[in-house]
Amino acid sequence: MAQRDWIDYLPEEQRKQRASERKRLRQLQILRQRRTWLWTCLGVYSVWCLSLLIQGKIFAFALALIPVITMPAIAWLAWWLVYKEFHD
Repeated sequence: MAQRDWIDYLPEEQRKQRASERKRLRQLQILRQRRTWLWTCLGVYSVWCLSLLIQGKIFAFALALIPVITMPAIAWLAWWLVYKEFHD
């Protein structure tokens, strides 16, 4: 037997209000996730870089790409140094 939710027993007007409240809370929960903010920031940065490229500012575009290209290498180096500090 399927489990019934308590919201099914509320009057229609309260049921709609509770459903919209639950939807809003789910959306807020999605916004609080780290993954969402990382993708949002990466998207905004990508749009900014592409706008530089479209405007013909090649040097500024190249400078804007430097952090994106070097960040994984710097993060790996930091992880490796911490690992070596505690495991050797």
